[in-house]
Amino acid sequence: MERWKTEQDQVVFDARIFKVHQVTRSHPKLGSGTFVVLDSPNWVHIIPVTPENKVVFVRQYRHGTGEFTLEIPSGLIESGETPVVAARRECLEETGYAGEGEPQLLGICEPNPAFLNNRCYTFVWNNCRPVQSQQLDRHEEIEVMEIPRERVLELVCNGQIRHSLMITAFAFWFFQCRAEESAK
Repeated sequence: MERWKTEQDQVVFDARIFKVHQVTRSHPKLGSGTFVVLDSPNWVHIIPVTPENKVVFVRQYRHGTGEFTLEIPSGLIESGETPVVAARRECLEETGYAGEGEPQLLGICEPNPAFLNNRCYTFVWNNCRPVQSQQLDRHEEIEVMEIPRERVLELVCNGQIRHSLMITAFAFWFFQCRAEESAK
């Protein structure tokens, strides 16, 4: 297999949270073609866990589906931020919660490499407690909910959590928990 060579890359639309690129690429065996690539900053998710082993969720309206979703704090990594700094910031802004020590990286995924060029970093932050009020953006209204850890899988299985990146975040977390239990 051989890599495609980029012949032309043109931004055709800037949507603030991503740019749409029209990319012409050529391949020695397959010829050339024009493709759409969404150029987006990397994203971050954080699973805040309380001392009582509850997960801190956010419930908010999502314009893509026109529905309320149950998620963990998440957002774009801002220019100059490291993923861990962005994770802490998103947790504090959306929930007002902070944990002890540094959040732990659970995994990195590529949300959809067919047309997206970014990555999503997933963290867990233990012993989270409310430490400040929410610092929401102008168009955000977020309900904070603490849900027992043992209910999370049920919420995924019964469809109350449908956001694919949230499901990936919890898969990373459950894999890590299972690995830690097996190591004992």
